[in-house]
Amino acid sequence: MLPQTFRPGFGAALLLAGAFHFVPGAAQADGLRYSIGIYAGAMSSPFDSGDADGFAAPDFLIEGERFSLGTSGLTYDLFQNDSVTLSARLAPRFVMADPTDVPGLERLKKDIAVEAGLAATLTYGQVELGMEALKDVSDTHDGAAVSAFVGTRVQVSDRFGIGARVGATWMDQKLATYTYGVRPSEAGGGLAAYAVKESVIPSVGIDASFALTDHATLVGGLSAEFLPDSVTASPIVKRDAVVSATLGLRYAF
Repeated sequence: MLPQTFRPGFGAALLLAGAFHFVPGAAQADGLRYSIGIYAGAMSSPFDSGDADGFAAPDFLIEGERFSLGTSGLTYDLFQNDSVTLSARLAPRFVMADPTDVPGLERLKKDIAVEAGLAATLTYGQVELGMEALKDVSDTHDGAAVSAFVGTRVQVSDRFGIGARVGATWMDQKLATYTYGVRPSEAGGGLAAYAVKESVIPSVGIDASFALTDHATLVGGLSAEFLPDSVTASPIVKRDAVVSATLGLRYAF
């Protein structure tokens, strides 16, 4: 099953969700695996130069032989062998750093978008390469993004594993403006419309998991996204890196 990949605004939360695929003790019932989780952490906002904001988020995941359904969307494997997986994806795009929390940006309310596309991974030994291309199908931002990553994971013991990923996400102008700019429909109240050019946003992340029991696993992660000049030139963006740290508990039934 295809692990979750990076998307701006998700950072450590997606890293931890993907890490569950490597956690021992996932229960099997009628060919399906079920798990729930709760995460808490802190994330710096690109729209505020102050301290990081805390957050808490629930998570669930149902996995079958060729599909997974969870908080990060629906994935169906179109093709799979020992090293290559090609999947269809239907995924939500959440905005973790809400600009409406910042004084003066209350007009910039961001709805959850629904995106569809394809994803692929290639596994070679302990190294995994992945790519995902998604297009908005909900008429929320009408944009598109392509993400790629390379990662590795080491199972230190039966209970303890460590992973790391390096990646980048390309956003077209519509999505970049929706995420980091001011669309004409949002202008007003002292905010002028500002279009952000298409952008490439690099990211890095590490995660760790420790199986407390056969069903419960403690997971943690740290990630960073580095905003390019095309993004930091926006008048509402106040920093050039977004860092998030997350700690969570997953339970597999």
